[in-house]
Amino acid sequence: MDSGAGGNSIVELGRFLTGFLVVMGVALPVVLAHCHLIRPEAMAMSIVGGLLIYGTIISFTMFFREQEEF
Repeated sequence: MDSGAGGNSIVELGRFLTGFLVVMGVALPVVLAHCHLIRPEAMAMSIVGGLLIYGTIISFTMFFREQEEF
């Protein structure tokens, strides 16, 4: 058994859950607007707000990423 497999599977699970949450952050407002449970304006504000938060997180992690030295 590979001792590094456990750590890699945790990282993969985290990536899967992150991808799931990002997709649902965009897809759920679209589905709710399609079912007429929310207005299209609310859908647009929700998607724009989510993308703003995701962009902030990505830019923050890229800005403060430590450079790997070999």
